Amino acid sequence: MRAMIYRAYGGPERLEMKDVPRPSPGAGQVLVRVIAGSVNPVDWKIASGQLRLIMPITLPFIPGFDVSGDIVELGPGVSDFAIGDRVHARIERNRGTGSCAEFAVVGVDVMAKAPAHLAAAEAAALPLAGLTALQGLRDRAGLRLEGTSERVLVIGASGGVGHLAVQIARAAGATVVAVCSARNAALVSSLGADDVIDYTKPRAYRGLARFDIVLDCVGHSMFRWIGLLRGGGRFVSVLPGPDVFLRNIFNSLTGKKVRPVMLKSNAEDLRVLDHLVEAGKLRVVIDSRYPLSQLRAAWERSMSRRTVGKIVIDVS
Repeated sequence: MRAMIYRAYGGPERLEMKDVPRPSPGAGQVLVRVIAGSVNPVDWKIASGQLRLIMPITLPFIPGFDVSGDIVELGPGVSDFAIGDRVHARIERNRGTGSCAEFAVVGVDVMAKAPAHLAAAEAAALPLAGLTALQGLRDRAGLRLEGTSERVLVIGASGGVGHLAVQIARAAGATVVAVCSARNAALVSSLGADDVIDYTKPRAYRGLARFDIVLDCVGHSMFRWIGLLRGGGRFVSVLPGPDVFLRNIFNSLTGKKVRPVMLKSNAEDLRVLDHLVEAGKLRVVIDSRYPLSQLRAAWERSMSRRTVGKIVIDVS
């Protein structure tokens, strides 16, 4: 099968198209014919080597965590899925192959049937970013998914995780204030934000009422935002730095809480996202699409940090 691989740590220039053996599913796994995948910053960060101590890989490596496609083979013990099912998932790094290939092995514990009306590109773009947003808001910030009245600030609201977080918080009933540039304000408002802050303006945050939750999808220092929290408020970072991990240790000693998001792939949470999609409360914004052969360009687009929504890789 065709696959994009890299044989050594480095930048996008390390990527190359190769013919590699088609994998076979093991117990509790299926083989998926990949229709689409998506790019996440973690892809090129792993490839660079900067995460090798906490996310080691075996080289050569096929990148890509998000996948959508059709099941073509069932592994031993799989009974809840059938050949031909359209599915999507956030693939576990230590299982099988990545999604930047014609076929990928996927565990049923991280996979769900894709909503029937959801295009393959959107189905591929949802899992990693959507799970990060959901777990950040619900599990780390303690947001109730129904009937909440809390105020939520989403930083980086037009990005892959941020634009989904805005919608999840709004669907829960929260008052959502979104931070992005002026050029993306109309889009973010259309996703349900009650107010949009242009971070490029002087004193952009002056006079704001305090928030119950601040969700940082950019990776700024927590000290820039923790002053915007009410007493007992929660600051959650999807790109936590050392300051977040250190401050998290001392949460029991303070009123305001600081927590990192450490994504855990699972089918149940993916189905929560799918239900929101089916209810018309969640949609995926596509920034751009690239064929598999142009994965280098897709990574470069992601590295520009100017994406609006998600980058999709069309494989089949």
